[in-house]
Amino acid sequence: MKLDGVHHIGVNVLDMDRAENFYTDVLGFWVAKRYEEEIRHLMLDTGSVILHLFESPGLHMENAIDCLSEQGYAHIAFGTNRENFPEIIDELKNKNIVFRGPLILGQGESVHFKDPDGNHLEIRCPVKQNSK
Repeated sequence: MKLDGVHHIGVNVLDMDRAENFYTDVLGFWVAKRYEEEIRHLMLDTGSVILHLFESPGLHMENAIDCLSEQGYAHIAFGTNRENFPEIIDELKNKNIVFRGPLILGQGESVHFKDPDGNHLEIRCPVKQNSK
């Protein structure tokens, strides 16, 4: 089997309007397509990744960020470069987004936070190289 890559990532949200505002205003996505079907859902795009938000108002959302451990955890990680990482941290602070980090995990440095529905999000850049 030869795949072309990930087409999109599906994310459950409790309130579509609140989620749309978060992903567009805070993370810079734009609405690529709205669906008016039995379940409200929409596709958000950044040019390199597509999120497909599904509104599920009765769904019990777990507190995923508290499970950041050897137990494993589900999350969506967005990438950035080393130069933009400090600006992204400042922007999260300016938008009053509570986050954990920056943390060095493996070969990357990242911050971890939640969307309004408790979905665990990460923004990751390559770890800073030590100069010799």
